[in-house]
Amino acid sequence: MNGFGSVFLLVGCLCLANVPASGQEVLFSIERSLNKDQIVYFLHLDEKGCPKREDPISLLWLDNEHTGELVPVNWLKKKFGYGIQILSQTSDEVRFKFVSYEQKLFTLKKDVLGNYGVFATINNRMMKISHVFLKIEGGTFWKPNITEVTVTGFTESANTRILETFKPYFHAD
Repeated sequence: MNGFGSVFLLVGCLCLANVPASGQEVLFSIERSLNKDQIVYFLHLDEKGCPKREDPISLLWLDNEHTGELVPVNWLKKKFGYGIQILSQTSDEVRFKFVSYEQKLFTLKKDVLGNYGVFATINNRMMKISHVFLKIEGGTFWKPNITEVTVTGFTESANTRILETFKPYFHAD
């Protein structure tokens, strides 16, 4: 499959974010202003249809800049940038935060239709997350200057699209 075919296939998967594929589901993606690459987060289910105890959520890099293929995220980017830290886990719910931003908590759980999704409080409402955009203006590899974060998702009650844009606050070292 050529690069464009891979991109179209993944875009289709992202649009149908809750369609199971080989025991995993696309949960949401992160896009950055630096380039066209994206980080895609996947749910891994066990044989009972519950999040796996070990690594219930994984991430892959969608290399839109070069190959259009999903590739592993390197250790540095997982450890300091896009990885997640699981705070608690039950058989059907996982609470986590991003390793790079602890101020917002996320919960992997079933929605009203019984599909798993990632939820967070956005604009004072619980929302199912579909996409995150990071606006980066300068900085360094270790300290990128993230000037704006936009989180996109939907409320369950009215299936209304919600956006929250905020300036991230990072603790001084």
